[in-house]
Amino acid sequence: MSRLRAVVPALLGVTLGSTLLVSAADAQAPAPSGPAAASIAQARTAPMPPKSVWLAKVRKKLVGAKDYLDAHAKDAPHPALVLDIDNTSLQSHYGWPKPVKPTLRVAKRAVADGYTVFFVTGRTPAGARAAKPALTAAGYVYAGVYGRTKGAGLAISKQTNRELIVHRGYKIVMDIGNRKTDLSGKHVGHGIKLPSLDGRLS
Repeated sequence: MSRLRAVVPALLGVTLGSTLLVSAADAQAPAPSGPAAASIAQARTAPMPPKSVWLAKVRKKLVGAKDYLDAHAKDAPHPALVLDIDNTSLQSHYGWPKPVKPTLRVAKRAVADGYTVFFVTGRTPAGARAAKPALTAAGYVYAGVYGRTKGAGLAISKQTNRELIVHRGYKIVMDIGNRKTDLSGKHVGHGIKLPSLDGRLS
């Protein structure tokens, strides 16, 4: 079965990366049918909710995140927080290149607690590098941005990049992203999945 592709569009003249690959597990999963399929199709064609509704959902998902970081800051000599970029750390859909403020607050608490912040993204390496100025301007303090591994599916790429972080001597304590691929595979810490609005936010 060929891999499914979803192209991330350019927003306000800024290219957000390139083709994202669905993981093999997702590609091989049976497609929903009957009422379930109709419900999913209806959700994906409905108008996007207002930004305020989306941010409220993000805040709800992140309740307790800072407390968790506080409690586990001494679990390893070099604790790390891993974040996705688009619609997790930066408002790629609703307000590029503004930060997703609830995520930014968690990232700032992590730094204050002694964590090192990394970004692991589905963007190409060039797209990942292009995001660095926006991340810095948004207020994030971080040690690295890892783009999609050439030729690898999205889930495998993100797992590979987490392994690179671990091999640098860090322990990943928490991962935050809005896709299952952000939280699947090896070296995932405490995972928090933010809303993807039925898959419409990359």
